[in-house]
Amino acid sequence: MTAGRPAIPSELRRRVLIEAGHRCAIPTCRATPVEIAHIIPWSKVKKHEFKNLIALCPTCHARYDDPHNPLDRKAVRQYKVNLNPLLSSTFGAAADCISLIAAYQGFRTAFGAWVRGELEYAAAKARVRSIAADPTAQGKPDGGPFADALCALLDFQSAWGRDAEVSEVAGAILMHVAEWSDEVRGAPCPVPEALACRDITEELAEVSSRLHLLVCEEAGILASEESPVQNFAW
Repeated sequence: MTAGRPAIPSELRRRVLIEAGHRCAIPTCRATPVEIAHIIPWSKVKKHEFKNLIALCPTCHARYDDPHNPLDRKAVRQYKVNLNPLLSSTFGAAADCISLIAAYQGFRTAFGAWVRGELEYAAAKARVRSIAADPTAQGKPDGGPFADALCALLDFQSAWGRDAEVSEVAGAILMHVAEWSDEVRGAPCPVPEALACRDITEELAEVSSRLHLLVCEEAGILASEESPVQNFAW
């Protein structure tokens, strides 16, 4: 243990171990015994939080700490997300959170549809020299997928409370895509390749995983060994 760093509280340690079934969280490993690792290093966060802790065997823990190993933070964050499927057998024990989870799933669905549409629009606009040359690249009305995504965000924030961290993160995700979308729609034809080829879903990967884990944690949902693994994706 790093000098001056407090021990992980026993109850928090227990939650992390139960989440992973007392095995390494990496599905192709699943070895025992395990250690509790910080996804974002302790040296940066200076605190122990469930959403930032994961169970890893000593070998995988050492691989993760090695900056030259492909087991990077994004990968470990995804392994953490995979341990927290929202459609889990523990859902029944969280019946009072159904409306919160429904709002989250509604936001994910509407936001995903909007993002996919914006990516298709950017790709089409990158192929033509004028909007009129390709009907699929024509500007879209202010309503439609964006309006659906915005309404879903407002419903999500209303359900969770506008001051909640989950609401702030969801709003930041939508604004990130909206700013990129405005750049694409305001750019001449063809859209500059660097702008059209930006991988928005990749840019959102870590913050989206963070939102997913926050929802699971604040709703009191933990995965069980019987729960199906559900990868997070828009």
